[in-house]
Amino acid sequence: MRSALVRYLPIAALIAAVSVLHYATDPSAHRLHDIYRRLYYLPIILAAFAGGVRGGTLAAIAVCVVYWPHAFGHYTHDPGRPAEKILEMVLYVVVGGVTGLLVSREAATKERLRKTADSLQETLREKERMEEELIRSARLAAVGKLSAGLAHEIRNPLTSIKASAELLADDFPAGHPKRDLLGTLVREAVRLNGVLTRFLSFAKPLPMKERDLDPLEGIAEVIALLRGRRDDDDETPIRFREPEGPLPRVKGDPEQIRQVLLNVLLNALQASGEGGRVDVFASHIKESGRIEIVVEDDGPGFSREALENLFTPFFTTKDEGTGLGLAISHRIVESHGGRIRASNREGRGARIVIELPAGESRFLDN
Repeated sequence: MRSALVRYLPIAALIAAVSVLHYATDPSAHRLHDIYRRLYYLPIILAAFAGGVRGGTLAAIAVCVVYWPHAFGHYTHDPGRPAEKILEMVLYVVVGGVTGLLVSREAATKERLRKTADSLQETLREKERMEEELIRSARLAAVGKLSAGLAHEIRNPLTSIKASAELLADDFPAGHPKRDLLGTLVREAVRLNGVLTRFLSFAKPLPMKERDLDPLEGIAEVIALLRGRRDDDDETPIRFREPEGPLPRVKGDPEQIRQVLLNVLLNALQASGEGGRVDVFASHIKESGRIEIVVEDDGPGFSREALENLFTPFFTTKDEGTGLGLAISHRIVESHGGRIRASNREGRGARIVIELPAGESRFLDN
């Protein structure tokens, strides 16, 4: 309301000024009155630019109202011919309406062009995202095939090495240096077998078992599991914030969803370090029909390189790690029709957001 007054106040002042000139000028000054009648077009056109058809028409009507007593009254009578004055007032309305219509059409065209530009920008962003996804998918497929081949080639001789080391260890008494060395060999073989198992899990995921699950139950189970893994009596530094309302259930594989939550929470705990905190909360995004599970830590956050390669297989910033945990999590979430994304928090820390479709089955082919 205030902005409209500011916009139309100069126009009203201009109409009043021209009217004062009309009323104050001697009726015998024909040329001056002809000029003043033309000056009325200025506020009418300005009003049309300010308010479109409505603004131009209202300004033209206002001009006619204030000009009428001068044109046909007995007070400071306009010396022009009646036909000229009537035609002038008709032209006031026509000019105001036509100019306003043109201005309104131009504004509508600009708005359509703006929306088209925004849509094109969004389309280009989506195209770039899809291109990145295709490149990443092709790279993951190649890495998966290579991992599967290497894992199968290494696993058989590794099993033989482990079995041979166990047999040789039986030939030495407990405490013997060679028995200890063979025990180390067995443990390393077991560790390598676990790494190969993760390779195979990424290269050829297990088939999903679709069930109706409660995301809050899955989060609670994973937090309880992490608390059970603690060696001390301190409370696990994970804070779970209850959602404001109930969350819809999700169709998915409970084991695989728990695996994703476990991978993300373990990374967050490691990043937060000693004395750090991890916050977990979930919400229902009604606009997109999705469940969002957010994990935040107060660690150092992600580097630019980490953000670009976080879900790439074998990329890791840890001294000990295969770089497959988040890559497998990414694949699981996508196979459920969801999305997982990472970002840095303002100030300090990192954020992982897991999106899952709510209510219906959206499993995708692997």
